[in-house]
Amino acid sequence: MVTRDLIGSNKKIKQETGMSFNLDTILLSLFIKTRKSDKKIVDVGTGNGALMLYLSEKTKAKIIGVEIQEKRYHLALENIKLNSLEDQLSCHHIDYNEIDFMKDIDMVVSNPPFFKVNQETKRNLSLDSEIARHEIYLNLEQLIKKTSQILKHGGSFYMIHRPDRLTDIMNLCNKFDLVVKEIQFVHPYIHKEPNHLLIKAVKKGNEGVKILPPLVIYQSQNEYTEYFKAVYSKKD
Repeated sequence: MVTRDLIGSNKKIKQETGMSFNLDTILLSLFIKTRKSDKKIVDVGTGNGALMLYLSEKTKAKIIGVEIQEKRYHLALENIKLNSLEDQLSCHHIDYNEIDFMKDIDMVVSNPPFFKVNQETKRNLSLDSEIARHEIYLNLEQLIKKTSQILKHGGSFYMIHRPDRLTDIMNLCNKFDLVVKEIQFVHPYIHKEPNHLLIKAVKKGNEGVKILPPLVIYQSQNEYTEYFKAVYSKKD
């Protein structure tokens, strides 16, 4: 267990090997836009709570983490306490599919498992990592369906995923009354295909989607673009 600065933040975070947050969390935190009217935000698959910590610097809303893995749940609680955020942040050790006590949520955010489970899936990871990366307990349809159920009319859904799942995401959002409003692709290099996809959808929103300018991580090998240099050096 190590304690370190949360990148681009004034918060601290404890993490264990294999349970650390990654670039996905940073990308999603940068993409999310909070509103003054937001009262309740749910973070699905909160892990060690890094995304909740980032969001606490953007909003006064109550932020509720949902984490099915016990070790990650306890680590999230430790990080909430470490940053003295018990009045704003909380976490539930529960399967998101089984939540029946949340409604009228203003925003749901998620860095979900990216990969489908099938016969070709490489199962050489620890069980903890498998659950975090593969759709073992929560697949894309379950995530979007439950999110639509707990969001209020006009509530927002923010997610990071893989570009090759865009068709699935669009179809499922349409099926469950979520209208995709913003899409942003993230490229490792300007000449490479995107390897991340950022999505904003709104419950029963008006039609019309905005494609935001792409984000590029590196300008050359091991050298961040100016934008990400600023992100990694930022300290509130």
